[in-house]
Amino acid sequence: MSDAESEIQQRVRGLLVDLFGSERFADGFPASVSLREAGLPSTGLVSLLVAMEDAFGFEWDDDVEPEVLRSIDSLTRHVLTLRN
Repeated sequence: MSDAESEIQQRVRGLLVDLFGSERFADGFPASVSLREAGLPSTGLVSLLVAMEDAFGFEWDDDVEPEVLRSIDSLTRHVLTLRN
């Protein structure tokens, strides 16, 4: 894993902790696990996506593929793609 990928994953996990106050989001599950399986409700996902827009300085496209929103890994890859 690259330094950039690691940094983005940590920032996403930090956003989850900030939003939901649960340390289990800090490192309580692998980054490849579905956020739904990790206990994030759909309303929580919306909050995370808004926080990511602010943290990373981009806006989500209306036609983003659902798979992009699945896990910390997929969110990280999306942010990396936007940075290139």
